Amino acid sequence: MLMKRTQLYIDPATYNLAVWQAKIEGTSVSEVVRRSIKVYVEPKQKPKQTKEEVLTWIKAFHNKYPTPPGTPTDLALEHDHYLYGTPKKYTKK
Repeated sequence: MLMKRTQLYIDPATYNLAVWQAKIEGTSVSEVVRRSIKVYVEPKQKPKQTKEEVLTWIKAFHNKYPTPPGTPTDLALEHDHYLYGTPKKYTKK
């Protein structure tokens, strides 16, 4: 497995706990830290949303916050023009 080397600053009490755990398990402090990070971080990841869930959320958001009247229909495409006054890049032909 390809590993990425890093350095951590931890207080002496935390380091002693990691050393103690490594001795009990017969492994390295690095392995204890890696597993601790995985246990702490992985459960906090949100499950991926399906395409239908995302589209439902977008529709609900749009219903709650409709587009204001007079908003240009090419706002996303020509944002530099509307923000900074540059010439439009895309014109209908």
